[in-house]
Amino acid sequence: MAYQHKEFTIQSSRDNTKLYCQAWIKPDANRVMVFNHGFGEHSGRYNNLLNYFKDSDISFYALDMRGHGKSEGKRGHADTFELFVDDLADLVQEVRRREKKDKILLLGHSMGGAVVIRYALEGINQDYLYAVVASAPALKIPANAFQKIQIAAAGFLRKISPATTLDANLDINLLSHDPEVVKAYAEDPLVHGKVSFSMGYELFQQGEIANKKAPILRTPILILHGLADRIADPAGSLEFYNHLVYKNKRIKTYPNLYHEIMNETSPEKENVLKDIKEFVDSLVPEKAGQKKN
Repeated sequence: MAYQHKEFTIQSSRDNTKLYCQAWIKPDANRVMVFNHGFGEHSGRYNNLLNYFKDSDISFYALDMRGHGKSEGKRGHADTFELFVDDLADLVQEVRRREKKDKILLLGHSMGGAVVIRYALEGINQDYLYAVVASAPALKIPANAFQKIQIAAAGFLRKISPATTLDANLDINLLSHDPEVVKAYAEDPLVHGKVSFSMGYELFQQGEIANKKAPILRTPILILHGLADRIADPAGSLEFYNHLVYKNKRIKTYPNLYHEIMNETSPEKENVLKDIKEFVDSLVPEKAGQKKN
């Protein structure tokens, strides 16, 4: 079943920032998944996810977070992390309206994983979700992940000049074992490596915030993390998982995999995507007659 690709924009309900969105639609799809990309990247880097699910009955939607990709905003900056969460909330409501669905599936990677977790832990948002999938969520950032910004300095400097950005200097060789993925990332004009003092500081806080709120989650969740990830520490995922009290929680870890587990070499990336599909299918089955991967 082929996708129909669409591009559109929405405006943030908080400050009217214009946000670039994409949709990969199947007219007869029974299910809808919204995915949220990670720090410095954009929604156009998820072909492996889309290709794996090409024969399923799922339509996909995504946005470029503010300050990323084709969306407005200073590269690598948001005044607060909650703006990312609110922007996602705006997209979810737009998707529910367009697709006439009460509930959707939600997936986020890296910083986007932290965003979808925060979204699910806010207000009545759980009422709109079948499930959450968090890929390598950025809930614990290694001290040396941002080579030029440390938590103590960021905490002080954000009070003086919150929107000032630095080069994060992420080691992109730690994204994936696939050299083609690393090369494409380095050459992608929509990828940036900027992080503001404010955003850098707030990223370091997301694990603690999520852990405190974890007991209120009553939505099925799957957390996936590579144990060789040195960009988002897998310990953060394990800590959050252990704070969850809802029984329908699952965690999958992958020895030797780096940060972008859906962009790893074969067959590892297919194993990750298979785990996502099995989780989703266990909650919202495919319509009869759909081809299986």
